[in-house]
Amino acid sequence: MDMFEFLTLSAVNLGLIAFIIRKWSIASAEGFCMAYLGMAVLTDNVELIFHWLFSPGVLPLGYREFDFRVYPTAIHILGLLVLIAGLSAVNFKAKPVARDLDSLDLLRLRDIGMAIAFIGLALDAIALHLVGALSALNFYSALNAFRSQALPFGGFWYRGADIAVFGMALTLPSLQQKTGRFYAVLASMMFVSFFLRTNKGGFEQPILWAAMILFIYNRAFFKSLLNFRIVAFALVIAFLGMGAKMWFLPKALHTSGPGATISRLVQMATATAATRWGDDSLYRGYCQFVHTWPDNRYLFSGSKVAVYALTSWVPRFLYPGKPDHPFRGLGFMIYSDFHSFPMETPAPTLVGSMMADNGISSLAEYLFVTALFLAWFRRAATSARASICWHVGYVCFVLFGGFSADEGILGLPYTLLLAFGVIAAAVLLVAAANFAKSFSRTGVMHGDAPIITGSH
Repeated sequence: MDMFEFLTLSAVNLGLIAFIIRKWSIASAEGFCMAYLGMAVLTDNVELIFHWLFSPGVLPLGYREFDFRVYPTAIHILGLLVLIAGLSAVNFKAKPVARDLDSLDLLRLRDIGMAIAFIGLALDAIALHLVGALSALNFYSALNAFRSQALPFGGFWYRGADIAVFGMALTLPSLQQKTGRFYAVLASMMFVSFFLRTNKGGFEQPILWAAMILFIYNRAFFKSLLNFRIVAFALVIAFLGMGAKMWFLPKALHTSGPGATISRLVQMATATAATRWGDDSLYRGYCQFVHTWPDNRYLFSGSKVAVYALTSWVPRFLYPGKPDHPFRGLGFMIYSDFHSFPMETPAPTLVGSMMADNGISSLAEYLFVTALFLAWFRRAATSARASICWHVGYVCFVLFGGFSADEGILGLPYTLLLAFGVIAAAVLLVAAANFAKSFSRTGVMHGDAPIITGSH
């Protein structure tokens, strides 16, 4: 009976996720979130069945793993239905996020992208200075402070690498006829992502973002790259890149270890992927969170998730008493071995974070209001009257995880302000550059300008 309930609920759960992606597009905030969440659910369910058939001893609860997922999956389905209801209420017949650009628009997108990349690299340089990474004996230990500590100057600066990668990605749609330059820019994106961040991955994000930007802004170019050889090569590079990063970071931290053989990189990449995809990763963590929440709901008294979501964008030096991350140190509610690290912020997934404050009540309220906002935001961004800057801001919000499969709405206001703040700064930078060019062409700044005197 447990197996039948599990399979039925699993099919409904995955079906609703697929419906959202198909109805509202993978390029939307809700679709992009569902694609990631769908991978977590699918890999969890498939690997659970595989292990039950061939190696049940590796399952933490044995056969009871199926029953363990029944109630949380029912809650998950409820959350997806609330999301669908909110999206449908405002934007049932959604316009495509993809936008056809003429040659002039592609050049403007390129200019905005170059400005964003410059801003991102500048922010990253400031980040390195703030933590003293350039003068530290260990560059990556200093840089990792942004991810392991609540710093007084905030973690905003660490997003500089992501901003730079996004900016470079925006230049790719204009390079359809310049293959060499296209791959050079893509390689630069991968370099920045791999070496200027301490996250586990390195190559998969630039590859994914490049694909999404081409899908949205130059569909013909995107389709020309959809052949088996290129797609297979990109997947291999993305996968091995995860292993390479896990091998590289200990070496960068001056920790001894084995050499970087292909088999070693594959093992490390598989272990990294298993932290997100599999039957003991993201989705099982959500299920455990649902089961342990009743005994720990007091930890979220005072609507900690909502309060943090609304205040996370405020720099800590302006708001010294800013609430801490609501899931910090709560690994025992999510991990199958119940371990916890004081500074870690484990992911309860979208539905888990929404129900943390007040159970089903907060799940329905938060998710419905969020869905209304996402639907309005998408309508505004895809309107025929929307400027390219507004549209780029929406795409930045999508790719930066404003609506997160890991954390839900915790970073929504923060990501929204970050995206449009960067776009506004880039537009001003482009305008200043254009003004400087037009001013220099008038001849005022050149020696051939006539000299006007008071005599005749």
